[in-house]
Amino acid sequence: MSAPTLSVVIPVHNEEHYIGKCLDALLPQEADLHEILVVDNNSTDRTADIVRSYLPAHPKLQLLEESRPGVAFARNRGFDRATGDILGRLDADSRAYHSWARTVRDFFVRNDNPSVGAISGLNNSYDSPFRTLKGWYTRKMVERGNFGGNRAIDNLHGANMAVRRSVWDAVRADTSTEKDVHEDLALTIRERDIKILQLTDLMVDISPRRALTPPREFTKYIESGTKTFSMHGKLTPGIEKALKVHWRFHALLYVLHRPYDPALG
Repeated sequence: MSAPTLSVVIPVHNEEHYIGKCLDALLPQEADLHEILVVDNNSTDRTADIVRSYLPAHPKLQLLEESRPGVAFARNRGFDRATGDILGRLDADSRAYHSWARTVRDFFVRNDNPSVGAISGLNNSYDSPFRTLKGWYTRKMVERGNFGGNRAIDNLHGANMAVRRSVWDAVRADTSTEKDVHEDLALTIRERDIKILQLTDLMVDISPRRALTPPREFTKYIESGTKTFSMHGKLTPGIEKALKVHWRFHALLYVLHRPYDPALG
């Protein structure tokens, strides 16, 4: 059985500090890629110009435009235009490990997982004072069976995921594009009884820039999570408690990450 083709979609909005290094990590994997679609969502900085500078040397790379504001619209534009059997998804600040594309293709070529519709992976933070600690914690969680290991999970991580084209076609009409929901969490894959697995080897590094969001603003992020869980009938007391703990943990990270400058990432 031949390996499925892999398209990768990267939504971007004012990502001039990140998109170049994202592409630098992904383009060396072109042999395992069918195409890379960067979707510019109304950037006003140099993001589009940086992507254009890569185009002449990389025919598998495309730059698309989506004028409707919101990452969900940009993602949808990319997924709808993609022609691969598998639709990968990275954020502009994702730096895929060298085996990322091969890991996706190797997984979906297997005959023992036809019920698996999507996969997500793990991450560490680059240029963070806590990178070593986070790496240690992630490895411990993998050893305990709490992370990775092809464990079933309920939702995808937009910075590091891949979904079968057939699954996207099935859930496309039910996918929310509201601004105040988490677009990756809002994908209705699990509602269709389609398995999502978390792979240990599907790794990316991401920026710790979200940690710099002031706690008052981060409250909106938590409220979006609450709304997203509610709209899918999954907001349990346990999840509500976890979201509150998440906010408190973020407040601590915000103080600890204040010296970090994302422009240097």
